[in-house]
Amino acid sequence: MADEYAQIVGQAEPAVITGKPIALGGSLGRGDATARGGYYLVNHLAQELGLREKTRIAIQGFGNAGQHIARLLAGDGHKIVAVTDSQGGVQAEGGLDVNLLLDAKEQGHSVAATAGKSGHEFLSGDALVGVDCDLLVPSALENMIHEDNAGDVKARLVLELANGPVTPEADQILARKDVVVLPDILANAGGVTVSYFEWVQNKQGYYWTEREIHERLQEIMEREGRAIWNISKNKGISVRTAAYVHALGRLAEAIEAHGTQSFFTS
Repeated sequence: MADEYAQIVGQAEPAVITGKPIALGGSLGRGDATARGGYYLVNHLAQELGLREKTRIAIQGFGNAGQHIARLLAGDGHKIVAVTDSQGGVQAEGGLDVNLLLDAKEQGHSVAATAGKSGHEFLSGDALVGVDCDLLVPSALENMIHEDNAGDVKARLVLELANGPVTPEADQILARKDVVVLPDILANAGGVTVSYFEWVQNKQGYYWTEREIHERLQEIMEREGRAIWNISKNKGISVRTAAYVHALGRLAEAIEAHGTQSFFTS
C-alpha cells in the first residue's frame, strides 16, 4: 500500500502506513509489541494484582501474541500450564515446555501435536477457560469468555491480548467473582503504540534501536496502566470502565483547550 500511495503522489511517503518491513521503513520491535505491552503491564501491576512469583498461566491462542507472551512470561520463571490454538491444546500441571510448543508451531503443527511429550496432556479448546490458573490470557478469539462459560473461570486475572475476548455479560459475571480484567483497550495497546513509533520514526527520518523501542513502550504501558489502575481504585469502578474514563478525560481536556462556546461567551 505504501508503494501504491507513492505512485499516486509521486514520492515516497513511508509514514502513510505502518507495519512495513524493516527495509521499507518499518520499526524494530513490532513483531512482539502486542505481547510485550501486556507483559510490561502485568509486571508493573503485579503487586496490586496479587500475582505470586511463580504465576500459573493459561493462554488461548498461540499465534503472534500468544507465542510471545508465553516466551516472555516463561522466561521470568512463570508456569504456562495450558495453551490452546484452533486445533486443540495441551496442559501440564507442572508447566508446559514452551520451547516444544514453539517448535511445533514453527513446523506448522498445532500445539496439540505435543500431547504425550514432556508431560503434555491433550486439552480441548473449550476447556481452557476452566483451567486452574492465576492468569488467563485470551490472545486470539473474540467473545471467548461469554455468559455460558464465565462462571467456569478459575483465574483471578484476565489479560485481554485479543480484541473483545470477554462479552459484556461475561464481564459482569467475572466482576461478581472478583476477577480482575485488564481490558483490550489497555492490555493489547503495545501493538498500536509501536505502530505509532514507526510513524514517528518515518516522519523524523531517524530510526531507534530495539532497546529504545522497548524502553519507550515500557514507559508508556506502565504510565497509562498506573493511571488507569488508580482511577479504578479511586472511583470503585472496573479497570475497563476506568480506561474509558481516562480516555474521555483526555478528550474533554482537548476540547476545553480548543475553547468551547461557554468558554468564549462567559
